[in-house]
Amino acid sequence: MVPLELAPAAIRQLRPDLVVAVGSIVPDASDLRGLRRAVDSIGAELAYWLHDDPYEFDYSFKAELTADIIFSNDSWAVHHYRHGNVHHLPLAASRARHFRDLVPVAGRETVVFFCGVAYPNRVALIRRADAVLSRHPVAILGTDWPSDIRCATNRRLTPAEMTDHAADARLTLNIGRDLDIANRRFALPPATPGPRTFEVALAGSAQLFFATGLEICDAFEPGREILLVDGVADIARAIEQALDDPAAIQAIAARAQNRALREHTYTERAARILDLCRSTIALGGLSDAPERPRFATARR
Repeated sequence: MVPLELAPAAIRQLRPDLVVAVGSIVPDASDLRGLRRAVDSIGAELAYWLHDDPYEFDYSFKAELTADIIFSNDSWAVHHYRHGNVHHLPLAASRARHFRDLVPVAGRETVVFFCGVAYPNRVALIRRADAVLSRHPVAILGTDWPSDIRCATNRRLTPAEMTDHAADARLTLNIGRDLDIANRRFALPPATPGPRTFEVALAGSAQLFFATGLEICDAFEPGREILLVDGVADIARAIEQALDDPAAIQAIAARAQNRALREHTYTERAARILDLCRSTIALGGLSDAPERPRFATARR
């Protein structure tokens, strides 16, 4: 794994069969043509795994012009690419970074946890829920939270701190973002749950998922592995359940963690990349070969 600016040299040295570039293609400084030339010089194939669809979809033409294979984190965005080889590949969680041993829900100090930037849709929901949340030990953290929301505190967390806070919470709110960087052409609404969904599940917290679509049901079973909410009344009921029946919340958290371990780790996503690429690229029989082909990953 190397930064994008060092990828061409690494590609020529390693001579992989497949190069997977992970990240954003928006920055003008990203030398995608140099990456393409390096891949062509050794006869390899180039795949992009784009993780900010649909928020940056106006720049999709860069991927269409330079990639052999495109993986998009968003299922709805996939249908709008003008490219013959596009696949849906959600982000995931890392067992090494996000997994935490389950501790009894009844002993967790925080009732509700949320961490994130105060985008308008999040502010609107937390402001409506402020009276309910302020009655309990909660941790609503992040940046740009208005001073009139009593339950929120402007404090940044590292990824490790975020995971630890989730692991210590009976419930974790999951509210998607509402911020388009470059999505004016089609104004695509996001369809696929973001990576925080899988990270929190791996951390062992039951989630209150603010549902804006039904794709979450493909990732986790509502009621058994995740709790769907649509407003303040749902949040209040979930808090009551977390206080009165912690064993039920514990069971939801455990089932979600097990599901994430089975289906939503980056190991699983990497296997999916190879499965999809097998039909396009002659990789020499991955499953039967004594040695796996060499791969290079470029990231921003």
